[in-house]
Amino acid sequence: MRRLLPLSLLFALLLTLTAHVTGSRAGVSVVLNGEMTAVPAYTEDGRTMVPLRDIAEALGLAVVWDEETRTAYLSDGAEAAALSAYTVVLDPGHGGGATGAQYEGVRESALNLSIAQKTAAALRREGVGVVMTRTGDSDLSLYARTDLAQRRKADLFVSIHCNVSTTNPDARGIYTAYHPQSDESRLLADTLQSAVMAAADAPDMGVEERPDLAVLRTAAMPAALVECGFMSTPAELALLRSEAYQQRIAQGIADGILSHLRGEN
Repeated sequence: MRRLLPLSLLFALLLTLTAHVTGSRAGVSVVLNGEMTAVPAYTEDGRTMVPLRDIAEALGLAVVWDEETRTAYLSDGAEAAALSAYTVVLDPGHGGGATGAQYEGVRESALNLSIAQKTAAALRREGVGVVMTRTGDSDLSLYARTDLAQRRKADLFVSIHCNVSTTNPDARGIYTAYHPQSDESRLLADTLQSAVMAAADAPDMGVEERPDLAVLRTAAMPAALVECGFMSTPAELALLRSEAYQQRIAQGIADGILSHLRGEN
């Protein structure tokens, strides 16, 4: 489906590309660095509208439309166009009545969602298609999460959680789990762990086989689960509550996913 933007909004995009737009009976002409390209235009309620994809492609830009957030992402370059062919499912663990761990009034489900949303934004900026298993505080069964990924023909499935220790009050660090039946899941887990460690500068708890986790066992595509830190340790919980630290973890997860999609692992 073509998405339409008023010309007034497109001007802001085009100015950064040293382009200008002029209306004509045949449609709209886009002039970029002296080269003119005609694209169709439509009139609605007295306003001239241009399909975003048409004008972006006339300027050599790749376009990714995210239906979930109703956001168009425009990127320059062949790599963005290649990445736009991929779909990644991000799974914020727990939700609704299944809050996960709770410490100092903080619910794990809320932390998981916040980190996942930041990860999704980082991936979308690079042109990757992202599907979230939940976008709010809603109940969702474990099997529904991987069923969604299969229906959307996802290339990767990444579940995001926070950890707890009942035996070590000073436990800290990040680890990534995978199901041993998939070699590519192991590669994904290794790449995610390395990237998150580099971004968050947290203690490294390594990569672990977890055949008991339903979302890893039932995923039909390469899958991994990132445990972002220990809510049971006050110092680490303080970090996990920080927007800046969440952003570092999210960027690390996104970097790991991008590296895997590019075949850099």
